Amino acid sequence: MKKAAAHTTPTADSTKSSLTIGSIGLQFLDTLWRVGVPIILFTILGIFADRHLGTKPWLTLLGVAIGFVGAALLIKQLISEVSTPGDKK
Repeated sequence: MKKAAAHTTPTADSTKSSLTIGSIGLQFLDTLWRVGVPIILFTILGIFADRHLGTKPWLTLLGVAIGFVGAALLIKQLISEVSTPGDKK
């Protein structure tokens, strides 16, 4: 006797876990842009300014420092949004 193949449908638990993995991915991307974009942007601006003004490496270093401060402020904002109870919108 052959047994019929059981057709399984996604349960609430499996859907819930896939949504959790997706939300973790979105949180990772959100954190990544908050850290990466300011550092890269201000570093590139510093390099560009150094090349045109002949001040190597000072404006590049200033750009990196400003980028790190900007990233820290964005991460601080993210932490305060996550840690505040209740919805803001």
